[in-house]
Amino acid sequence: MKLRTLLAAPIAALSLTAAVPPAPQLFPNDTVLLLSVADWAGAKSTMSAAPLGQLWADPAMRPFREDVEKKVIAKFIGDLEKDLGIKADEYLPLLQGQLSFAVIRGDWNPANPDSSAGNVLVLDAKDKASELKAKLEEARKKLTDAKKPLKLIKIRDQDFSTVIIEPKAPEGADKEDEDEKGPAKKIEITFGQVDSALVLGDSQPALEKVVARLTGGSVPTLSEVGAFQSSEAAMNFRQSIVYGWVHVAPIFSLFEGELSKAGGGIAALGIEPRRAVQALGLKGLKSLAVAAQQNGEGARFDFGLAIPEAERTGLFKLLAVEAKECAPPPFVPADAVDFRRMRLNGPKTWANLEALVQQVSPQLGGMLQMSLGAMGKDKDPNFDFKKAFIGNLGDDFISYVKAPKGRSADELANPPTLTLLGAVNAEELANGLKALSSLLPTGPDELKEREFNGKKITSLTMPSTDPKKKPTQLEIAANGGYLAVSDDPGLLEQFLRSSDGGGKSLRENAVMIESAQKVGGMSTGLFGFQDQRESLRGTWEAMRSGSLNKPPGGIRGPGGNAPSADEFADFKLLPPFDQVAKYFGINVYAGIWDSQGFQLKQYGPNPK
Repeated sequence: MKLRTLLAAPIAALSLTAAVPPAPQLFPNDTVLLLSVADWAGAKSTMSAAPLGQLWADPAMRPFREDVEKKVIAKFIGDLEKDLGIKADEYLPLLQGQLSFAVIRGDWNPANPDSSAGNVLVLDAKDKASELKAKLEEARKKLTDAKKPLKLIKIRDQDFSTVIIEPKAPEGADKEDEDEKGPAKKIEITFGQVDSALVLGDSQPALEKVVARLTGGSVPTLSEVGAFQSSEAAMNFRQSIVYGWVHVAPIFSLFEGELSKAGGGIAALGIEPRRAVQALGLKGLKSLAVAAQQNGEGARFDFGLAIPEAERTGLFKLLAVEAKECAPPPFVPADAVDFRRMRLNGPKTWANLEALVQQVSPQLGGMLQMSLGAMGKDKDPNFDFKKAFIGNLGDDFISYVKAPKGRSADELANPPTLTLLGAVNAEELANGLKALSSLLPTGPDELKEREFNGKKITSLTMPSTDPKKKPTQLEIAANGGYLAVSDDPGLLEQFLRSSDGGGKSLRENAVMIESAQKVGGMSTGLFGFQDQRESLRGTWEAMRSGSLNKPPGGIRGPGGNAPSADEFADFKLLPPFDQVAKYFGINVYAGIWDSQGFQLKQYGPNPK
């Protein structure tokens, strides 16, 4: 009896801190977005040991890492820290368990500007609950001392505090616009502690539902929603270190009524918004999800779209690949650093595209048919573009890339690339492609022909959108049931010689073959491979040189300023790629369509 008495007190004390339910059992059934890390401490440990975690912690990355952390905090957290007098990094050590963020629909209705969804963040401190309590008391004192508007409220008999934040006008904001729109809405942030959990949100009704679950109340939860259950099973959320889910269907239904109010320039093209959305098949999309897993062997990332086959129309029907062989053919060289293959039935896909355009806008559909009918008739009145080009499309699309030839900005940004279109008759398909040159500003007179290895190669000059850059020379040739297009003569010639045999093929890559089994194999209709160590080298060095920091010409942000990646990071602080190349290996991915929707599975084994 003495032993039982001695144990009773600590057991009773421990029971006062209830475990925080997993996110699906914590958030209500009207949650439309969820992002969750089930075990922050475990995820942090796993990621620190992973190649990308080691890369981030590498001493060579320190200048870049510190710059990113400083700028991200200033951009997204700085103003909040100033307003509340609370440092986010003081709370991160308290995060020991779950970290989840959810958007809860509530009474949100886009037609009512005074309504909004609720945002809720839950942080589980686990055995650091007493330290969390002390920090929250300290935060309340700081807010009171700073004379911030602070209200003490009760939610389900739990103590919470609400602080009111006055929104700041964005830089460059026009005072006249501000007067027209009226004063910006004040933001109310409510926070409190329930057992070991810090709960923070901007909607008291949304917080009520979450606190009810934390205190043992009965509230219908996300775990009971069929759409979530399907994604959870398909994407393996329970084994993921982080996952995200968006319930698209209710969000779409909320905005569907607003579509009838849209108009503007699209009305002149005969496009009625609601009809266009219906034709695009967006209503068939029920939810989307992402999930990441990491273990001692490698990293897995999955992306999923829930689109039941019976409701698959428009774009989703258009992009549904056929489950066929999609491994690298023998002619793809072993030193290709990027490869992708997709099995789309060309004529069928084109027919679906024409039907889609016609449904979106009969006016646009008529213009498309007229343009296609006139294609190539300037040279041959009897030429039929649809018969020559579309009628000769096969069911195979292949693209592969080799490492950049040099280190100049232009060479790094444009590595040698070859694109192949499967063809019923490759020669006829080539003739159809040449007809498209009549649409270019340079015109068809820029076509030049030469022969190589008994094959005819046609060169086509593509004008540059950047006046500072030279026009691109594309070379076109037919060979072995494919129409080949490349910006590199040497790569095209290598393909034309491939029937002679010799040389190693990418399909012999043992690591790729083994990794492909992790994503469903190479017979799903969509497969890709990337040698990240070599393919990212050029991009990395281009970022270091500053040539990739600027957006394409003509793009401008608010106020006329061009957005720059330097707002978030100074890429010139990156170390030379050779210093960190060891952290990069290969990556494979496969796309799979089934009766429930589409999944893109990606896997990268730890580099050796």
